[in-house]
Amino acid sequence: MKKKEKNFIEQNGINVIKPKDPTYPTSIHKVRKKLPTIYHMGQLFDYDNGIAVVGTRRNSENGQLFAQNIGKLLSKNNYKVVSGLATGIDTFAHSGCLENNGLAIAILAWFHELSPKPNKELLEKIVKTGCALSENLFAPTKEPKYAFLKRDDIIAALSDAVVVVETRSKGGAKYTADIAKRKKIPVIISKINNNDTELQDGFDVLEQEGALVAKDEDDIIEIIKSLPKSDNHQIDSFL
Repeated sequence: MKKKEKNFIEQNGINVIKPKDPTYPTSIHKVRKKLPTIYHMGQLFDYDNGIAVVGTRRNSENGQLFAQNIGKLLSKNNYKVVSGLATGIDTFAHSGCLENNGLAIAILAWFHELSPKPNKELLEKIVKTGCALSENLFAPTKEPKYAFLKRDDIIAALSDAVVVVETRSKGGAKYTADIAKRKKIPVIISKINNNDTELQDGFDVLEQEGALVAKDEDDIIEIIKSLPKSDNHQIDSFL
């Protein structure tokens, strides 16, 4: 390990977790043939009962309220809120969870020079009781955009279900939903009133691809409770 990396780890209280360590999030095997070293910040090492909440960065006002409400409801029902700390839906879902004193898991593309920078304060709140995880300490020098896709893989892998709150037909939230579908992780959506045809198209595409449709936030909780319990320790689930 380079001195720069070692100093950054020590200065920021980051844990280095290897695949054979007992605190390693084993469900990552769903999306990685070769398990990576994970960098971990925070107090939480129990990754069970995680529900992803993802969505667009350019959300509607109703989408914001929905994300905040589902974050609160998930924490109230003892689920951890897993998301990517991005601007928009991710931020509102994490915030709603914390408002209800819930546990949040933030999956980051990298730790150094956090993206987006305004969410540094939110990250600090999350790791007081929850945690943040990443495969990277620093932004990759080549093709850093792929680090966000790898982040989205892990969001899906650590979740018993993926709730999509407003998405367009392309983008990070849609990618996460696609990964979840491929790994047989349930995807849940709910119709949200907005005047954005692109967001409506995103909903229609996910519905056509077999996402479970909930009537509202409470119905999402009922759907999650009705799902069969996943076994994150089945190594062959990568296939």
